[in-house]
Amino acid sequence: MSEQHTSRQCRGYAAKGVDLVTKHNRTIDWVLYNRAEWFISPETRHLFYGTIRHHQALVDLVSPLLDKPLRDKDSVVYSLMLVGAYQLKVADTPAHAAINETVNATRTISRPWSRGLVNAVLRKVTSLDIKPDQSFGHAHWLVHLMTQAWPGECIDILSANSLRAPMALRINSILTTRAQYLERLFEVGIQAGQGLAEQSLILNHPQPSITLPGWVEGEVAVQDMGAQFAAPLMLLPAAESSACRSTGSNPATRILDACAAPGGKLAHLIELSTATAAEADDNSSLPEVVAIDINPDRVAQTETILARLGHACQLAVGDACTLSWWDRKPFDRILLDAPCSGTGTIRRHPDIKLLLKEPAIAEHAVLQLQMLNNLWQTLAPGGTLLYCTCSLLPQENDGVISQFIEQPGNDAKVCSIDLPTGHATQHGWQLLPTDPNTDGFYYARLQKVA
Repeated sequence: MSEQHTSRQCRGYAAKGVDLVTKHNRTIDWVLYNRAEWFISPETRHLFYGTIRHHQALVDLVSPLLDKPLRDKDSVVYSLMLVGAYQLKVADTPAHAAINETVNATRTISRPWSRGLVNAVLRKVTSLDIKPDQSFGHAHWLVHLMTQAWPGECIDILSANSLRAPMALRINSILTTRAQYLERLFEVGIQAGQGLAEQSLILNHPQPSITLPGWVEGEVAVQDMGAQFAAPLMLLPAAESSACRSTGSNPATRILDACAAPGGKLAHLIELSTATAAEADDNSSLPEVVAIDINPDRVAQTETILARLGHACQLAVGDACTLSWWDRKPFDRILLDAPCSGTGTIRRHPDIKLLLKEPAIAEHAVLQLQMLNNLWQTLAPGGTLLYCTCSLLPQENDGVISQFIEQPGNDAKVCSIDLPTGHATQHGWQLLPTDPNTDGFYYARLQKVA
């Protein structure tokens, strides 16, 4: 189905998506993938994300207006009221349009009996103000951990998490240059500027990726600017880092991306390697790139993304906690983008505020350390491993690195990192969502002592 939805359909489908997240614990990614037909119109996605992003404030507004809670089977009606309240109090949609079309959406959610109730609640909402919330909808335990980690920046971080994230692009350096692609954007009326990462561009206004010039041809990808530092750091010789000069470095002849899906960093790595070899007119210098991911569906998704960009590599289903996939040939570089809480990407995944539970932080740290210990066995002496997460919490970042290097007999040396934005930490580098045009992201570089 290619046609756009009507206004009432947009509101109804957004409400159904909100209901799946809040009542059925589905992630936003799951909803967008498994109910893609609901999100044909950008307006639906806007209402869906916006309502989730401001969920707690909207609940505090709407719930007192109900004489009694709705039945569980009618929770989608409550979600529709939240979508209406979002339009009225956050999106500044004219009241008549917000109320009328949201009331009409009761047919889209198959609850026409609720027209009068939805109408009455939203009319009351128009005279109310959203109460200030110093937590910005984050759970109290998460606010506590954020305050411990970033006492001076915590309020700004929580506030930033309620905003819409910038749309960052990565140009495919095999096919074009940043200056050339920026000119192409301007020719079609799309305003953008250069980001701090070398291949990055930041759009002034987000828009569907399929509308970008050269998208089908693979000239550009959508990737957060913070994540675009991974590939350059991977290819950086360890000898260029003062903390690792004493041990020298091996050329990057064999590279592993150990948690590759959905493939943004992997594609960037292939692009930079290919462009470097082309500049040197030496295809023999192209490294062998191996990539694994534990999820077969995400491996298939990664294959599709690589194909659009014109890339290929040794990509397979594999568990970074085991060695059953390894051919016993060591790697000179390893990228471990470890599973984590995602607390640096709440702007893009506001459902994290609703679904993340405190015990998950410690569980992630155990898994992250297990992956580090396992993959370290596959790294050649003198080689480097780049550990990264999209977390803001030291428990998943410096804390994991500390545990790893302090193990008896460990032969890892921490390499320094210096990026054009962000903050140095004890063992690595932290980007925050309050830094220019980036999500929260953590990097640490480790070299195996030769």
